[in-house]
Amino acid sequence: MLYGLCHLPARRPAALTTAGTPVPPPPTRRWISLPPCGAAPPVSVERGLLLAAASAFAVVSGVNDGGTLIALSIRTYAVDLRVAVGVLVAAVAVGPFLVGTAVATTLAHRLVSFERSGGGSALLVAVAASLAVVFALSRLGTPTSLTLALTGAIVGAGLGAGFPVSWGVVGMVLAIGLAAPLVSIVAGFAALRLLGGPPGRFIARRSARIAQHAGLVAQSLAYSANDAQKMVAVMAIAVAPRLDPVPVRAVTQAALAAFFAIGMLFGVRRIAGQVGERLIRIRPSNAIATAFSSSAVVFASAALGAPISSTQSATMALLGTGMGG
Repeated sequence: MLYGLCHLPARRPAALTTAGTPVPPPPTRRWISLPPCGAAPPVSVERGLLLAAASAFAVVSGVNDGGTLIALSIRTYAVDLRVAVGVLVAAVAVGPFLVGTAVATTLAHRLVSFERSGGGSALLVAVAASLAVVFALSRLGTPTSLTLALTGAIVGAGLGAGFPVSWGVVGMVLAIGLAAPLVSIVAGFAALRLLGGPPGRFIARRSARIAQHAGLVAQSLAYSANDAQKMVAVMAIAVAPRLDPVPVRAVTQAALAAFFAIGMLFGVRRIAGQVGERLIRIRPSNAIATAFSSSAVVFASAALGAPISSTQSATMALLGTGMGG
C-alpha cells in the first residue's frame, strides 16, 4: 500500500447505447490497492516492529541472564561451558512446552491487556524503556533483572496509554517480587545446611559432578518457566490472536532460542567471571545448594504466574549458602 494516498469507492460506468444497440462497458482497469481515506497503517508494520523487539529482547536476555545463570556451574569447573550453554538454550526452546506459559500470560494479558487497538505500540514503548535501563547496566557488567524492568515498564506503558491495569495482579507480583530474594537467602542457607549432613557427604564422595549437572538442568528449566517467558510474551503479542493463555509455537521458540544463544556468546565470558567471587568463594557444595534452592523459589513463583528474576534468586541463594558456612 502507498501511504498518504487514498481513494473513494469507484462506480462502474453504465453501458452506453447507439441506435438502440447496447455497447459493452470498457474493460476494468487494474489499479494499485489504496487504503480508504482516514484508514490506519496496516497491522503488519506494527507486527514487524514487535517481532524485531522480541528478537532484540532475546539477545539482551542472553547477554544479561545467560552468564549469570551458568556462572555457578562453570566456576567450579564441574560443567563445561559449552555444555552449560547448550542446556540453557535447549531449556529456553522447549521449556514452555513442558512447564506452561503462566508467567507469559501475566506479562501479556493479566497485568495490562494488550489485546486492543494500540496495544502493540504500548508494548513497544515498554520494551524500549526496559531495554534502555538494562543495556546501560549490562555495559557495566552488572547483573540486573530484565524481567522486573519489563514488568514495571508494562504497567507504566499501560497507564500512559489509558489501558485498564489489574492492580490486584500488580500487587501480587510486587509482593512476590519483594519476598523472593529473602526466601532465596533462607532457601540457600537451609540447602547448604542439609548438604552438611549425610546427603552432602554422600554427594561429596560419589556424585558431586552429577549433582552439579542436575542443578544446571533444574536452574535452566526454572529459567524457562519464569524469566525466559518475557521473550515468549513479547513474541506472542506480535503473532498470536489470543493471549489468555499465551500459546506456544515451535517456530517462534526456535527463533527465540537462537537469538538468546547469540546474546550468550557476547555476555557469558564477561559476566560469568564477575558473578559469585564478589560474594563468596564458590565451592561445589555452594554451587549445588544454590542451584536447587533458587530453582525451587523460581518454580514456585512461576506456578503462581508471578515473574521474578532467576538471576537475582540465584545470587541471593548463593549469599545464603555463604551465611550457612
